Amino acid sequence: MNKAPTSTTVKRRLRRKLTAMGKEQPFIIGSLTKIHRRCGNPNCRCAEENGQKHPAHLLTTKIKGKTHAIYVPVDMVEEVSEWCRNYRTVKAQIKGVSECCEQLIRMHAKDKQARGGKKREAK
Repeated sequence: MNKAPTSTTVKRRLRRKLTAMGKEQPFIIGSLTKIHRRCGNPNCRCAEENGQKHPAHLLTTKIKGKTHAIYVPVDMVEEVSEWCRNYRTVKAQIKGVSECCEQLIRMHAKDKQARGGKKREAK
């Protein structure tokens, strides 16, 4: 019988994964968006035709080319917003590393061509 993981278990797993990546701050792929919607209560002010709708926050992300949204509780909005910012930073860092690697490949090919296609000697 498998028990559902507790938030403590998930937080512990997150810490281990972040440590393995050499990161301290959590990050999440997606965008935090604020929407205004009706709650569904027919007696609420939002049910009127021009009634003021309720603000809500959603984390949107793409899965297999389709946009999916996760409701973000009000008390988590700041935290999730920070996770999104952290992801953009990580993504930029990954891009920077990838660009350096591409540059090394191109430089290696040019160096090899300049040497007349000879193999590099082992160091």
